Amino acid sequence: MKGALIFIGNELISGAVENTNSVFAGRVLTANGFNIGEIITIPDELKIIVKYLKTLVKKYDFLIISGGLGPTDDDITNLAVSKAFNLKLKENPDFLSAIYSAKEYEFSKNLAKKMALLPESTVPLSKGFSTAGYFLNIKNKLLFFLPGVPHQFKHLLETEVIPMLLKLKVNYKKEIIKTLRFFDLNETDINQFIQNLPKKLISFIKIGYYPVFPEVKLILQTLDKEKLESFIKKLKKHLGIYLLSEEDESLPQVIGNLLKQKKLKIAVAESCTGGLISSLITSVSGSSSYFDRGFITYTPESKVELLGVNPKTIEKFDIVSHEVAIEMAEGVKKKTNVNYALSTTGYAGPTGGTIQNPVGTIYIGFAYENKVKSFRFSFSGERKDIQTLASYTALDILRRYLVYGEGFFSYRFATGIKEKII
Repeated sequence: MKGALIFIGNELISGAVENTNSVFAGRVLTANGFNIGEIITIPDELKIIVKYLKTLVKKYDFLIISGGLGPTDDDITNLAVSKAFNLKLKENPDFLSAIYSAKEYEFSKNLAKKMALLPESTVPLSKGFSTAGYFLNIKNKLLFFLPGVPHQFKHLLETEVIPMLLKLKVNYKKEIIKTLRFFDLNETDINQFIQNLPKKLISFIKIGYYPVFPEVKLILQTLDKEKLESFIKKLKKHLGIYLLSEEDESLPQVIGNLLKQKKLKIAVAESCTGGLISSLITSVSGSSSYFDRGFITYTPESKVELLGVNPKTIEKFDIVSHEVAIEMAEGVKKKTNVNYALSTTGYAGPTGGTIQNPVGTIYIGFAYENKVKSFRFSFSGERKDIQTLASYTALDILRRYLVYGEGFFSYRFATGIKEKII
């Protein structure tokens, strides 16, 4: 079965609100074996909504429409449906009663009545009429109208729409979708490798490349589980060091899982990244079990006072150097007694930099066991890009050590390394 998705709302057109419903619907429908022919976003304009409803219902087996079911003046989806298919608007008493019982409408009966005015022949989707949403059968084509509120949209799509569509789908076979995440590779690198694989290995597998800076997602879709497993096995053999996750987990999630499994702790000291590493780590629920603390030591004085960096080291080698990155990481590890410590110092730009260390130069320190390593990187881009790349690279240094040991510290942006025994 093939369908189309229509998302209605001026806020979506202007970019004021991110259309997360589109991503979710595409993923869930595709995973359940449905083909999506078009995904369209349109404004709250009656003529445009009517036009797309009339056009797309002729082309597809089903339509899923989101938005415009609320009580305000710009919620005109019900009116558009009535005009597109010559249906009268009728008050649904059960739905009206449910709306009246909702606290947000108890002082506005007119708003409640507007929401309960539905095109004739509609069947509400929500059990107990607790959520706006209904479906229509137009000449054996199913049209599902869902609220734009993400949690309501997702709930109705999963619990009502998908089961209804599956009952109508003949010879249903669920498609397998696998999302792999990579770091320190771009989509071109991955694509080039895949193009050189035997055709029989990648036949019947749809492959999509999606950069999610600074990671890359590889989305694989197939009905053949064995081919998928063989393909992933080949990828892991040659690109395994760059593979963060086979379960669509971000680098901070992967780090969290590894540290929890091994019952290890980390602390960080940040200068040029300004707390971004700490923010990434703590973006994962439960991170208090493995994240001890973070120091933001932006000035030379703070590095000396809080981390114990030797003032003579700064004077001799400069604040942005291997030596300072090493002493920062060493100082964190000594003060906290954690298993691992990361540090960053550098020039994120656009100002700053020297001849020896131009803008984009970042030193990352990593303290582990009885050693501290410092890695010099040369990143490019805007300030935020450089800070993000530095933060992810620091976390990836830890990931590689936890998974592969210390023999795999090789990065495309790395320009030098130093080590100290402590």
